[in-house]
Amino acid sequence: MSVQRAKQRHSLGLIAALLPSLIQATLGHGSLTQYSASLQFPLEPPTLDVSCPLPVDDRVGNGPVASTSLWTHQPKCEFSKGATKKYCAYTNSQHGPRGWSIVTRPETAADSASFLNYPLNMTWPADNNTQGTAAAPYKLVDIPGRGIGVVATRQIKQYEEVMLDYATVLVDIMFTTEVSAFLGYRLLHAAVDQLADPDSVLALEQSNGYARDKVENILRTNAFNTPLGDVPHIALYPLVSRINHGCNPNAYTRFRHETLQLSIGALRDIAEGEEITHSYIPLGLTSVERAQKLRPWGFTCTCSLCTAPTDEIAASDARRRELQELNGAARSAFQAGRPYEALRLTRQILARLPREDLLFGLGSEQYENLARVYYVLGEKAEAEKYVRKALGIRVEQGYDEGPVGEREVEVVLSRFAEEEGVRY
Repeated sequence: MSVQRAKQRHSLGLIAALLPSLIQATLGHGSLTQYSASLQFPLEPPTLDVSCPLPVDDRVGNGPVASTSLWTHQPKCEFSKGATKKYCAYTNSQHGPRGWSIVTRPETAADSASFLNYPLNMTWPADNNTQGTAAAPYKLVDIPGRGIGVVATRQIKQYEEVMLDYATVLVDIMFTTEVSAFLGYRLLHAAVDQLADPDSVLALEQSNGYARDKVENILRTNAFNTPLGDVPHIALYPLVSRINHGCNPNAYTRFRHETLQLSIGALRDIAEGEEITHSYIPLGLTSVERAQKLRPWGFTCTCSLCTAPTDEIAASDARRRELQELNGAARSAFQAGRPYEALRLTRQILARLPREDLLFGLGSEQYENLARVYYVLGEKAEAEKYVRKALGIRVEQGYDEGPVGEREVEVVLSRFAEEEGVRY
C-alpha cells in the first residue's frame, strides 16, 4: 500500500435495511430521506450467537487459558480515564493464517466472539502466500510513486471476486478517547504482538501526521469502520490495505457479515497487468472536492480522472455538480409533497449517471427512490418493479445472494410503510 490511504467509507444515504453491507463510497447524498455528504456508513454487525461466552478480563478467568476458551492468550486490560470502564486486548492467534485480536470492553468481546466459530472462506491466499485453495488473480508489486500495490495476473470479469480478506485487528472507537495514550499504546501493541503473524500488520503503510505511535499510525492510515453489534469499531484488513486509491476505480468492496471479511469485486472487466484500485472517498465528487478529501492523507491523485485535460475535467465537474443539485432538488420535492416532481428529477439523475460512470454506485439507490415515491402514491405495482430493480443490482454486484423473490420485495415495502406512513 502506498501513502494513498484514506480508508473512510461514506454513506450512499440509503436506509440500512436495503443496503446493509459495506458499499463502495458514493455521492453520499442521493436518498430522498437522507441528505449528508459525509456520513460514515456502518457495516452490519456479524450474526451473533445468543449463547455467547461470559465476559472475561485480566482478573476473571486468570491463569492458564482453557482449551475451550475462544482466546489463546490471557486478556491484557487497562482502565479508562477516571477508572469507570475497562478495555482489554483479546487474541485468538489460531483464527486464519494471521490470527485475530480485538481491543474492546469485556462485554463486547463476549457478545461478538461467536463469529470465531464461523469458518473463514480462504478461496484466495492470504498475504500473497499459499494458504488459499486457488491461485489468486492478483499479485503485490512495487509501483513507482505509489508504493506497494495490487496488479491483476489475468483477466478478471466484471463482478468477479478479486480478493477476500478478514479483519485481523479491531479496536473499539471509544477506547481511542477514553484510555490514556500511554496505556492505550500498551494494549494496541499487545493486540498486534500476540497475532500469529504480527508483521502482516506492522509492515503496513504509515501516512498519518497526527499519530504518535507506530500501531496507532497504521490504524489511522488503514482501518475501516466495522461495528460489532451496536458498538463502533475500526478494523484492519491487511491484504485489502495494499490496494491503492483511484477516483475512477476498477474495484469495490463487499462485506461478509458472519466472518468479518471484506471481498473485493471487479467494478468492470480488469485486464491482465492492470493495477487494481478502489476509491477511498465518495464517488461523484468534483475535482476540487476530491483533492480536499484526499489532502489529509498526503497525496495528490494521479488517476485518469484527475489527470485528464483541463477542459475534460471542467466538463466532468459540471456534470457532477448537476447531479448533486438534482439529488438535492429531488429530496426537497419529495419531502415538500411534490412526488411527481421527485419522480421526474430522479429519472433525470438515472439518465445522467452513466456519463460519469456512476451508474454502478448509485443506480440501486435511485431505483429505490423511485420505488419509495410510487409507494407513497399508492402505485404498488410500480413500487414493486423498482424495488426489484434495486435489489437485482445488489444481487448482480454480489452484495446479496438472491434471487429476488416476493419475500425480499415485501421486506422493503414494509420498511417503506414504517418509514413513510401516510406522507401525502
